[in-house]
Amino acid sequence: MDKHRYDEMGLLIVKEDFCCEHFEPDAGALVPMKECWSCKWSNFRAEDKNATSESYSVCNYVGNAKESVNR
Repeated sequence: MDKHRYDEMGLLIVKEDFCCEHFEPDAGALVPMKECWSCKWSNFRAEDKNATSESYSVCNYVGNAKESVNR
């Protein structure tokens, strides 16, 4: 992802193979690969997900939000 995109809530839109410096493995991941799919901040595996594409999600880490309080 060369240019970052954000959703209407200001959350960073990520692909499942993207990874940033805030990566933390999800507790339920059997083999945590260093990519967003296995990160605890993404919601690729959310039960209530109603996205049209399974290869995109959002990063819920506040430091990656468009209007981060830490920047």
